[in-house]
Amino acid sequence: MKIFTKSILVCLFILIAGTMTAQTAKQANQLFEAGKYAEALPIYEKLHNGNPNSMLYTYRVARCLQEAGRYAEALPLFEKTEKKYTLSYFYEGECFQAMWKPDDAIAAYRMYIIESMSSDRTEYVQEQIAIAEKRSRYIHRVTDVKIIDSIYISKSNLLRAYPLSKEAGTLTQSADGSITYTNQRGDKRFFTQGTALQQQSRLLSEWETAENLPASVNRGSKQDYPFCMSDGTTLYFASQSEDGMGGWDIYMTRFNPSTNTYAAAENIGFPFNSEGNDYLYVIDEQMGVGYFATDRNCTGDQVCVYTFLAEEKPSYLPMSMSGDQLAAFAQLKQYHRAERPVVELPEEEEETPQTVAATAKAKKKATESSVFFIVDDKTVYTKLKDFQNADAKKLYKQYAGWQKELTDTNTKLVERRKAYFEASSKKRLTMTKPILELEKKRSELQANIDKAAKKIRKLEK
Repeated sequence: MKIFTKSILVCLFILIAGTMTAQTAKQANQLFEAGKYAEALPIYEKLHNGNPNSMLYTYRVARCLQEAGRYAEALPLFEKTEKKYTLSYFYEGECFQAMWKPDDAIAAYRMYIIESMSSDRTEYVQEQIAIAEKRSRYIHRVTDVKIIDSIYISKSNLLRAYPLSKEAGTLTQSADGSITYTNQRGDKRFFTQGTALQQQSRLLSEWETAENLPASVNRGSKQDYPFCMSDGTTLYFASQSEDGMGGWDIYMTRFNPSTNTYAAAENIGFPFNSEGNDYLYVIDEQMGVGYFATDRNCTGDQVCVYTFLAEEKPSYLPMSMSGDQLAAFAQLKQYHRAERPVVELPEEEEETPQTVAATAKAKKKATESSVFFIVDDKTVYTKLKDFQNADAKKLYKQYAGWQKELTDTNTKLVERRKAYFEASSKKRLTMTKPILELEKKRSELQANIDKAAKKIRKLEK
């Protein structure tokens, strides 16, 4: 009798457990179909843990993780379900694409096309492959740009963020937003006419007839935002080209006097270009800084103008960097910081009381001219005396000190990381702590800088 009763209880337990599992699975499916992936995820994880061999539960957990942006966790689960669900290849491609691993994304997308034979997603997948191929072309050569500052500004006020020295020439913006660049001597200018870039030279007081630049420059559906270096041969511009990364991309070309034409324009790559609009790359050699504008991560009419350290020869990130780090630098989610260089005046050959006084005055002026602080879209301070509030001026000096300290910290961090990658596994154990301490210090300095900038702007306003 007892054995019979126990058997009945076991059967009832199994029946109840099965009913509860069915109800839980139904609830999870309803949430999943409604697109409520975050709510469905813990239920599917519980079901998956109870039945790890179920391809459906494995696939659904992977999909929920992918929708939550947890791509690295989703990928091995998608791989387990490839034979059962062809869509697993597609979502692997989506994960790799989001993680900026273009070569892996291309392989996964192509497997999806092969396995699915025909699909209403094919056109989208081909577009994603094209994006991944462009990323793959440039991800292995990312410029190590040193960012000095950045400002969000309306596109109509774009040139307020480009305070150029006289030696760099002049930029003017027309009502439609297009840019004209005139060199320092005022005898040559570049501008857009229709969709093409043109150049025009001046003899005495008369401008000659403007002429289109060759097809090596006017290569896209539209060109604009020209800037020519002081060498008179290196030209930067933006183009809406099919082989670009998306929207406006920044290109560079050089004039060859022997052939009297421009070389084939080259896309300057990451991190200056993105799938957004990137344009107006300018180098002010006199001040030692460069600028470029981008609307990535911007809304409405806003653009972000980055000020960066102009280096004679661009440096590139080491290939020993992890793929995740390269992706972060390529998207400007991470970058090395620098402080604005101080422009020093040449010293007098002979020191007299008069020249000593003049030199001291010049150095003071040079120090003051090294100030660069953006108060708002319309106001940029370039001298200490520009500050109206005494507390703001005092805080700016701290702000500048923190920026210098941050630059030094970043330099040390780059050196330590490079040494870490080159060290043996045993030696790395002793190198981790100093790197983590420098990263902590960098975060603290950046927080101080951001906090001080907000307070300075508040005091000045």
